[in-house]
Amino acid sequence: MSKEKKGVGEWINPLYLPLVTAIPIDGWLILKTEPYAGVELSMYIIAILFLIFSGAVETNQEEVKHRVFGYIYLVSALLFGAVGLILWLGNS
Repeated sequence: MSKEKKGVGEWINPLYLPLVTAIPIDGWLILKTEPYAGVELSMYIIAILFLIFSGAVETNQEEVKHRVFGYIYLVSALLFGAVGLILWLGNS
């Protein structure tokens, strides 16, 4: 029983939370062809801020794995922000 709980606990790791939440949401909103509604724009901004926060927290850790994921989150936030800005300026 304890091995099952330990296995589930390792699968649900907070380090991987932005990989399954913020990155797919931002990717879906980038590929969306219709204009953004107010909720979608807010969700896009919140997902980018979540990536920045989680990246900043993870880069301060000592383990290499955490730092790698932290830099992945920071770079993806930068890319999503840049692409969103380019799309917004292109539609204006």
